[in-house]
Amino acid sequence: MNRQQRQAALALARKILPPDEFERAVSMEVNDAGFGYDAFGLEKETTVLALAVLRYVYKYWFRVESHGAEHVPSKGRALIVPNHSGVVPIDGVMIAVDLANRMKKPRIARAMVDNFAGFLPYVNVFFNRVGSVIGARRNFSDLLEQDELVVVFPEGTKGVGKPFSRRYNLVRFNVGFIELALRHRAPIIPTAVIGAEEQAPLLFNIRPIARMLGFPYFPVTPFFPLLGPLGAIPLPVKYHIFYGPPIELFHEYGPETLDDLEKVRMLADRVQMVVQDMIIKGLDQRKSVFGFGE
Repeated sequence: MNRQQRQAALALARKILPPDEFERAVSMEVNDAGFGYDAFGLEKETTVLALAVLRYVYKYWFRVESHGAEHVPSKGRALIVPNHSGVVPIDGVMIAVDLANRMKKPRIARAMVDNFAGFLPYVNVFFNRVGSVIGARRNFSDLLEQDELVVVFPEGTKGVGKPFSRRYNLVRFNVGFIELALRHRAPIIPTAVIGAEEQAPLLFNIRPIARMLGFPYFPVTPFFPLLGPLGAIPLPVKYHIFYGPPIELFHEYGPETLDDLEKVRMLADRVQMVVQDMIIKGLDQRKSVFGFGE
């Protein structure tokens, strides 16, 4: 956006948000590399406006409740490591809005997204403007070097595209986040998202159509494609997000660990078990999928 468009975006966000929330949103820091963007294309004004609009989805559609935001560091590099689900990956968006609302000093969460998102016209630019980054190792590393707060989903698209019958059972974590957490001495914040699994129950994945479109999966849910685009709207389930205490593996495992692939694999499994335990406890605490009685 040019200067006038940025001012207009902030003016619109100011009208949408309560004054205190607007001040919180504009207080978030951006490593501006010049021309109003950071090195990955993040634009503060677009992010603030997006947060203003998404606030209503967060507050009134998914009615998000979160616990443990104090575990997320207010500065410095860190990895948010959640489960991933829901066919449409809204869980990452809700985490970003939640951190902007719940942290004492709000931060912009930099979500790592799958490569295929980079080939979606317009969507790819929007993702860049609100802080998402294609999940290449170099991007990941550069974000941590700049002391950013990075959201990474070690289940990848397999987590989002798993069938409803396997809900809340984690797909085995990839190991890349462990390698980078050790290399850059970054704490890991284990995170559990409860609710996203039921927002669009995946019944089938039509692989031939997915391959033809270049998507990781083509979902069939109770409502999509039966109801067309309306069927893609997620159900108004209630989200619960739990942030766990930081796991600082770099204190225990030095750089030489990176040469031991079995140990790196073991550490990824260890973090996965922590997230899985948090999911089980979160499900035990939940009273209903849609939040009745809460």
